[in-house]
Amino acid sequence: MVDEEGNAKVSFLTDLVQWLTSVGQGQVWLLALGIFCARIADQSFGTMRTISIFRGFKVLAAIFGFLEVLIWINVVAQVITNLDEWYLGVVYAAGFAAGSFVGMWIESRLAIGHQMVRVISRREVDLANKLWELNYAVVEMDGRTKSGEVDILFVAEKRRDVPKLLRRIHELDKEAFFTVEDVKQVGLKSRDPSGVWGEKMIEDVSSWVRPRKKEMRDVR
Repeated sequence: MVDEEGNAKVSFLTDLVQWLTSVGQGQVWLLALGIFCARIADQSFGTMRTISIFRGFKVLAAIFGFLEVLIWINVVAQVITNLDEWYLGVVYAAGFAAGSFVGMWIESRLAIGHQMVRVISRREVDLANKLWELNYAVVEMDGRTKSGEVDILFVAEKRRDVPKLLRRIHELDKEAFFTVEDVKQVGLKSRDPSGVWGEKMIEDVSSWVRPRKKEMRDVR
């Protein structure tokens, strides 16, 4: 019994030394690091694909899905090929968790799409006219609560501009109550939102490139 325990300890120490040796040679860390980074990338694409589907961006969802599966299948192949290396499974799971967070962070920074801001404000504040003066597209409706008559405002705004709008509302009426919800489409015609977003991105890039070309011609 004692000999078996001793042999088990020796075997464990031998395996540990071999593992540390491979770590020192960089073989383990390079593979583990590659799987971790690739898993973050594919899970980030997966998260953005899910959000794009929810928001109605069909083209973007297809692109994100293609990139997600392309990376995923290569990562899984590496893990299956090295099933005897248990730590690769841990790294794979850690990359999945980190990728979910990174994907949500990237999507929040891109802030694609629009949101509907619904505001309930006191009638005497006249919040709608103040927002109209700031060039916001506002629809106003009459409402009534237990405390009296109120104005109900609807504002469709780009997601990246919603925080600024909320700050303005709070400055104009500190007692205003608001809710924010996602909308799939804003406009009069039914179009794929990803197409509209793509056109807007091309316009933004073009507006940046034209002045640069003009500056280069002036320099010449």
